[in-house]
This record gives sequence, structure tokens and C-alpha cells, in this order.
Amino acid sequence: MLDGAENILREEGHAELTSRRIAERIGVKQRLVYYYFHTMDDLVVALFKRSSERDLQRLRDASASQRSVRELWQLCYNSHDARLISEYTALAHRIPDLRSEVINFIEMSRRIQVDAITAALPPATNDQRLAPVVIATIASSLGLSLNREEHLGVQMGHAETMAVVDVFLGALEAM
Repeated sequence: MLDGAENILREEGHAELTSRRIAERIGVKQRLVYYYFHTMDDLVVALFKRSSERDLQRLRDASASQRSVRELWQLCYNSHDARLISEYTALAHRIPDLRSEVINFIEMSRRIQVDAITAALPPATNDQRLAPVVIATIASSLGLSLNREEHLGVQMGHAETMAVVDVFLGALEAM
């Protein structure tokens, strides 16, 4: 059921995410959706939780690797499903429980990133203007932005930005 809902959300958007569409997609009666989820809001929150648990595990795995900062960047840049993120963001504006889950996910993922970046930096560099939390925020935001633009077909400035990121990551890895 959650797979069907996720596919609808990704392919058709949140306006089409209804119990009827989900039931049609997975071949069950509409009332079965409400048997498992009392409201569509409950289904959306469960859908987001499932997705965020997968993403948090990927972040934990990347942060435990030898090249954690580079792998975290790769996740920031490559693993964003721009359409789903946009849909969840739109839904979070009207579903308070989802908004709480989104905030919790962002803060947990940022903590994983900050811990990995802090561990990768020599202690003397941790008090610079580019604090680990700033690096993590920039990486997440930049990765998502580039991903969204690429899905639209924008390429201007991307190669140059990726080159700067590569140099920055190389400098961090050399420390």
C-alpha cells in the first residue's frame, strides 16, 4: 500500500494521492486503505517515516565509511528524489504531524552529517567560520538544488559548482 502511495505521490503529485487512487493502483477496495490508516494524513506520515528511515540509514552508513564527507556529499547530491521532497514539503504545510516528522528528519540527518564532518576535521579547524553545521547545511541545500535543476534540464553553472565542491572535499580529506 505504501509503495503504491509513494508511486502516486512521485508520478502524479499530492493532489492525486487519494484513497481511491491508492486502492486502484494496488487492486484492493478503498475501505482497506482506511482499515490500515485511519486518515490519509496518517498514511502520508507513515509514508514519510518509511522514507526517512531509509535515508537516515544511508547517512549512517556513509558517515561510517573511510571517506565519510565525500560519501555524505554524494548522498546529498545523488539520492534526493526531488519530486517527492517537493510533494512532502507541500503536504507538510497542511499536515502538522508530517511537518513535525520532516523537521525531526532534517535535524537528525543534519546531526549525522555534522558528527561526520566534525570527526573528519582536525580539532584546530573546528572553530573556523565554516563550522561543521554550516558545511552540512550548505551540502544538503546545494545538493538538493542542483538535483532539482538537473531534473528540469538546467545545466548552467553545474559543472563549475561541482568542480568547486570537489576541490573543497579534497581539501577536507587532506586535513
